[in-house]
Amino acid sequence: MATGSDGRPARVPFVVFELFEHPAHGMAALAFTTLEKLVEALGEAQPWAATSLGPLAEGVADQDVTVLLDPRLAPGEPNWRPEDLAAYVQEVRR
Repeated sequence: MATGSDGRPARVPFVVFELFEHPAHGMAALAFTTLEKLVEALGEAQPWAATSLGPLAEGVADQDVTVLLDPRLAPGEPNWRPEDLAAYVQEVRR
């Protein structure tokens, strides 16, 4: 854990990027131009952060990851269920 200027423990903000295996693009980070498009593609229980595309691309560039904007995804089981998201939120807040 980091310490603040007063010497007390301090939280350090961070963003975690979830990567997906894409048949044509290899490992990919998904980006959406609207919340509605994200929910349509991945379901309602998604951890997300609003950012511009530049920081996302820079954040994954070292791992040779493609950023896909508003991808169309085959229907299937969602990665996150509401209970998964609730558990993730609890863990991050600790």
